[in-house]
Amino acid sequence: MKNCKAGLLLIVVLLTPLCLILLILDTGWANSTNEHESAEHKALESSPDHETLETKVPSDKLDEVRGLKNIVSLNEKSLSEAREIFTGKGTCYTCHGEKGKGDGENAESMSPRPRDFTYTPWQKVRTDGEIFWVITKGTENGMPPFEDMLSNEEKWGLVNYIREFGKSGKLANK
Repeated sequence: MKNCKAGLLLIVVLLTPLCLILLILDTGWANSTNEHESAEHKALESSPDHETLETKVPSDKLDEVRGLKNIVSLNEKSLSEAREIFTGKGTCYTCHGEKGKGDGENAESMSPRPRDFTYTPWQKVRTDGEIFWVITKGTENGMPPFEDMLSNEEKWGLVNYIREFGKSGKLANK
């Protein structure tokens, strides 16, 4: 009987930590992937720019979207073509303004205001893939989707053009 109790105690002592480890791994306590627990999100939460800097991509798509790579080379020709889309058929300028500051003719009537592409902190925290996704899918707060209106090449060209606004106000000052 003593050997049986000792064996049972040994099993409980060995299995309890194993069960706890499995529980922690299964629920994600040890390796939280919840977007609200990430270092980036914690930094944004404490930032006065929280709403401005937070990604518009759903958390379940974020890893995939951040891994997207721009297929359009950055050069004068592609920037010129993207500018034509930004100020033409893409109608981007009507909300974001011709200089990308979020001050287009429709901006006053929008809440929240359109993105200011010249804002350096936003440029630093967003990946090309996230910008591409927002152009493609739109947002819940006013940005329409351009999934069917623009080709992937045109959208990637716009990503390059938007990036230029953030380079010391390069396009914003033209």
